[in-house]
Amino acid sequence: MSLFVPDYSERFRASGHWGDTTIPGMFRDTCARASGRLGLVDPPDRAEVFEGTPRRLTYGEMLIEVDRYAALLQSHGLGPGSLVATQLPNISELILLYLAISQIGAVLSPVSVAYRGAELHAMSKIAQFDAYISVGRMRGKPYYAERLDALPSTAKLLGIGSELPPEVTRIDTAHAPGKPEPVELAADKLFAVFWTSGTEGLPKAVPKTHNNMMASSLGAWRILGLPDGANILSPFPFVNAAAMGGLMMCWMRTAGAMILHHPFDVTIFIEQLKTEEIAYTMVAPTVLVYLREKAADPELHPALHRLRAIGTGSAPPDPEVFAFFDAKFDIPVLNFFGSNEGAQLCSSPAQVVDPRKRASFFPRDGDECWTDRPDGRTANGGTFRIVDPATGTPLTTPGSIGEMHIRGPALMPGYFDRGGVRHDRIDAEGFFATGDLFEISECGTLIRFHGRSRELIVRGGMKISPVELDGLLSALPRVREVAVAAYPDAKMGEKVCLFAALEEGASLDLETVQRFCNDKQMAKFKWPERLILVEALPRTPLAKLDRKTLTRQLAEEGNAVHA
Repeated sequence: MSLFVPDYSERFRASGHWGDTTIPGMFRDTCARASGRLGLVDPPDRAEVFEGTPRRLTYGEMLIEVDRYAALLQSHGLGPGSLVATQLPNISELILLYLAISQIGAVLSPVSVAYRGAELHAMSKIAQFDAYISVGRMRGKPYYAERLDALPSTAKLLGIGSELPPEVTRIDTAHAPGKPEPVELAADKLFAVFWTSGTEGLPKAVPKTHNNMMASSLGAWRILGLPDGANILSPFPFVNAAAMGGLMMCWMRTAGAMILHHPFDVTIFIEQLKTEEIAYTMVAPTVLVYLREKAADPELHPALHRLRAIGTGSAPPDPEVFAFFDAKFDIPVLNFFGSNEGAQLCSSPAQVVDPRKRASFFPRDGDECWTDRPDGRTANGGTFRIVDPATGTPLTTPGSIGEMHIRGPALMPGYFDRGGVRHDRIDAEGFFATGDLFEISECGTLIRFHGRSRELIVRGGMKISPVELDGLLSALPRVREVAVAAYPDAKMGEKVCLFAALEEGASLDLETVQRFCNDKQMAKFKWPERLILVEALPRTPLAKLDRKTLTRQLAEEGNAVHA
């Protein structure tokens, strides 16, 4: 049975956006033409983050390792349709395992290493993972053991590295029982289930097929125009569709080296730029600011001149940084906007010449209601409409602000749970309502991201659901009501502030809040970093929480406590 609503496959195959190539097939084709080339490089601080000596693997060596892992996974009963969760830092084993999982027809489900037991338990309830792969220790502290209770009781427990719990089977040093059994793969089958922070408080599982990923990566690769053999530096963790399509799959298309980096360390990042012949990297806007500061060092200039482009996204960037790299080093900075579900916009020099404008605006190409360019497409071959959120009426007038609805070859078939793929969020015409608000520019040819209709907080590129945090923090002792809101931060973009109304005679400080978060095994990036005590939370006339008022209030310091 097809994962997609009727006629999707025929439509996108006819347009050339879908085909029969799978990701394991692409990898093997790359290995065949570049077997002796350097293909994968560990981060130099691998031993500090995980353990072991950093590795530098050719494509031929990678293929041997991928086959070994594939055979081992099969020996543990995994195969077509198995859902395999991975929680790994950006080390070489991550790439090798991703490729091995897809080679045996299993479905990858990458989880951020920042997530702890609370988040992993919620994901496990939705997906019922068949297997889980992680590391015994990270940064010198137990990692796997802390997450065992969050996993399904039936999941196969596999791990890499030393000091794994006794119930976990180590696979990175295991000998394969033989060659992997061949599996017939199809490009319309699932490649991965990604996770996005749901505004209703629960994580959402986003399934993507091989063809979905091919559409995303092909658009990015064409826009970048990287030469054969180009080296790519990746400081983004490989846990979402953007990193997989915009970095990992572009790497396979160029057949250069993937230079891994994680967690972000500006000193190591600069050294990798200097020593690894980097042609392209994609970084958060905060890293662009760091890089501009470091560009004062003349020793960095040769590395900067080697860069063909820099990509950024995940938060609104500083237009002056775009202008700086354009003027000083002739480096085009590309602005990406995307989502796991399937949105992908790219503002490149070919479409938006002015670097300052490029930091804020995207080409309107792909707007089905734009009569000047009715055949335009977004970066991943998709189309969209900007509609009135209340009525669904398409908006076309310059200056209008509306919600973006998308459809196209990179769009997920629907949200996922173990019962299957739910099509209820895709309408009869194939559109998905993103919840993202965009403004049509006064010139009419560009659009600008205007905000999130569902109030997600974005801290350093990590999306945080306020509703989820409200629920968790309401369990704080002697609080009457709580709510969180975003406050701006120059480094991280946004951080979390907790507003709390206490019972009479109660007290609360930020240290207590953060200790509570740690005890509840909440990921640290979600922790409140300010606390404001209030008599009562603001409400709308319908008695609903007025979070916008809280956000405005954060402009005033009041009695905020800083971390």
